Amino acid sequence: MSIIDLKSALELNKISQGTVFINDLPIVRSGKKSDFMIGNFFCRDQEAEFRIWEPSIFQTVIDNGPGIYDAEVVGNSYNDKEYLTVRSIAPSLNPELDKSSFLNSIPPILLESNLRRAKERLTGLGVTAKCWKLIDLVLNDPSLEGRFQIEGAAIRYHDNVIGGLQHHTTKMLNILAAVLENNPQLRDSADLLCFATSVHDIGKVFEYDNLEVSDFWYASHRVRGIEYLSRFKERIVDDYNEEFYRQTQAVIAGHHGEYGDRPTTVATAIIHYIDTLESQTTRLIQELEAAHDGRIYDRDWGFLEGLKLGEN
Repeated sequence: MSIIDLKSALELNKISQGTVFINDLPIVRSGKKSDFMIGNFFCRDQEAEFRIWEPSIFQTVIDNGPGIYDAEVVGNSYNDKEYLTVRSIAPSLNPELDKSSFLNSIPPILLESNLRRAKERLTGLGVTAKCWKLIDLVLNDPSLEGRFQIEGAAIRYHDNVIGGLQHHTTKMLNILAAVLENNPQLRDSADLLCFATSVHDIGKVFEYDNLEVSDFWYASHRVRGIEYLSRFKERIVDDYNEEFYRQTQAVIAGHHGEYGDRPTTVATAIIHYIDTLESQTTRLIQELEAAHDGRIYDRDWGFLEGLKLGEN
């Protein structure tokens, strides 16, 4: 079955068959005759409310929880509110679909082109081919199954889309390039700063699973990142030295600044500031794009007047 186009499926009385995705557990309410279920289907930028009137049908969703289903739905409306009535639903048997097939994502071609431009800038500022080769080795190790390019940078706060982790890291590399341009005295440490920036969030491939927390989320991405990096200790020390390895460990541990282990090196402090600037700027933009009245609410400063945004 193909993925149902939710916008098209909402047409009144239209019958659609295909695959749908439930991201959050629906709720069950009491009706005049019996209980019924209300939830939402998601697909990229589309979202549609659904209702299941028969307990024998929605029991399948209760038993299996959020996930991918094959369903038959009918477009419906009540008081001008459109929704989908679910006639049948069962867990999908399509092995080619997973959660990432339904979530917002950054196109891989855009991720690669942005990374290529960042590499060109940083190479011109002193980052060596040896460093880029080491970065490729760590981020593309077969054990990760390509998840550095798939996972989000966060679940809710910034770059919380498929591909967001690489996107966030690449934007940080671009900011690092500006730092090196403005502070040439740092260029002798260009390899260290570039490598540490590239791997600072690598542990998120273990902390998250397709924009949800993983089974062992409580061992944070900082802990898991240091654990993962240890696999490459011998190679890093051979290419550079133990100080380079320990400095990178310090960055992974302390890049959250006051929200985690405090920075213990200048490199960690610099990368913490880069991380904060990038993530908070992206958060503000995302909130502004979702705002309806041109302003947003910030927990530290209250209401902030909006800013004109252009095309992506």
